[in-house]
Amino acid sequence: MADTRNHSAAPVAVRLGARDVAKSYGAVQANSGITLEVAPAEIHAIVGENGAGKSTLMRLLQGLEQPDAGSIVFNDRPIRLRDPEQALGLGIGMVHQEFMLAPELTLLENFVLGHEPVTAALPLGRRIDWRAARAAGDALAAKTDLAIDWDRRAGTAPVHIQQYTEILRLLQRGMKVLILDEPTAVLAPQQADDLFMLLRQLRDQGTSIVFISHKLREVIALADRVTIMRRGRVVSSSRIGETDIDTMTRHIVGEAASVAPPAAAVRAAAGEPVLEVSGLSAPALAGSHPVRAVDLRVRAGEIVGMAGIAGNGQDEFIECVVGLRKPSSGTVRLKGHALAGCDNADFRAAGLGYISPDRAHEGLAKAASIEDNVMAASQRAPAFRRGPFRRLGAVRAEAFRRLSQLKVRFGRLSDPVASLSGGNQQRLVFAREIATEPALLVVAQPTRGVDLGGIAAIHAILREFAARGGAVLLVSEELDELIALSDRIVVMAEGGIVGEIADETATPEAIGRLMLQQDSHKEAANG
Repeated sequence: MADTRNHSAAPVAVRLGARDVAKSYGAVQANSGITLEVAPAEIHAIVGENGAGKSTLMRLLQGLEQPDAGSIVFNDRPIRLRDPEQALGLGIGMVHQEFMLAPELTLLENFVLGHEPVTAALPLGRRIDWRAARAAGDALAAKTDLAIDWDRRAGTAPVHIQQYTEILRLLQRGMKVLILDEPTAVLAPQQADDLFMLLRQLRDQGTSIVFISHKLREVIALADRVTIMRRGRVVSSSRIGETDIDTMTRHIVGEAASVAPPAAAVRAAAGEPVLEVSGLSAPALAGSHPVRAVDLRVRAGEIVGMAGIAGNGQDEFIECVVGLRKPSSGTVRLKGHALAGCDNADFRAAGLGYISPDRAHEGLAKAASIEDNVMAASQRAPAFRRGPFRRLGAVRAEAFRRLSQLKVRFGRLSDPVASLSGGNQQRLVFAREIATEPALLVVAQPTRGVDLGGIAAIHAILREFAARGGAVLLVSEELDELIALSDRIVVMAEGGIVGEIADETATPEAIGRLMLQQDSHKEAANG
């Protein structure tokens, strides 16, 4: 007799995960005994300091690399992911921090790129069915309550629209799992709120979401579950209602570690203007906004923060202020010296220190030694020369003093600077830039890629520098950082300063409203 019992499949418990996964690179154990379980229709946050092993685990979950031991799990079954194409075929897609769109193509062309709908065979052969492509895009956008101008070129679209296009492109391919790597890094708070609404909607429709972030408040606000990694291992995994920010912080840095901010240095009242920018305009970099007639002053002993969504002219403005780019009009004065159009060496001679947002390619010479990096631009100073020769002992003593002062952890001065952790690399850059007590320190994205302990140390360095009378222009995409450090915050949107907020009234929401202002509001905002 035939078996007529119901053999319907049991519900899936683990949509995507790992079971006792290990991965090493030479002597470095990147992942050790990792077990991760992401349930269907769940937003699962993964947090941890740099070097905790998150990136390695994501590469394994995408099939970019293979584990040395253990297995990847999909729909409750162990699988071997040969490559990212197989992962996509199973329904595992990732939105990277650096978007994967072709900037010269339209959003619609990017939406279907690689999986274009085609017409039936015609006398002239098959071709892309753009009507079907647009219909699919419109239907998916409507389903997720999004408005997309499909004819806009991707490189000119706002960053949140680019991000939405990446998500919709993956959804169109039937993704069951979305992995998002630091998705709010370039968003204003209101745009992050909109993204969270979309992610919750996708979860409610059955999509599993892996949310990688270092912003613990966002994790608490969004995630259903959080897994914390430290030194290549999972140290905690819990429902979000069973934890809090303090508990997560202790797991991230270790029970014995402390990331409490040091007591704020006593700050004197702001003194005379150190930086004076008037009517500064500059052409745009690719995909950004030109700078339009910006006026700005930074006084001695003052930290002025600059906020703005990426691509709104901040990079161009900073390059003009530090002498890396010539403005098309306007003036830059540093301690009264007119410098617009001069080169970076003239700016430094006038009292400039500069922390680049890209330490890997601009702030450091990665192949050079720790000593050469921390002493760059100082080795020709009279104190380190005897005639045509360098005083090697004096150079090394000063390098050691600079590194020790900022508590940079290193082996030997002759080791390559690439041997340092990200946080220690950034401390080294600060050690070099403040060693000569510049009048102005221009700091861009100072804690990008830095762990919690390093962030606290860098914030202390900036507070102490300002307490000694130094002027600081701080550009950051981290609004909490700007609020914590700045005496006042100016906001750039579409190439101009659209408003200013004093520290006592600064909130992420107030800053975000200015970040999203349109041209029609600028005149009123500038007064």
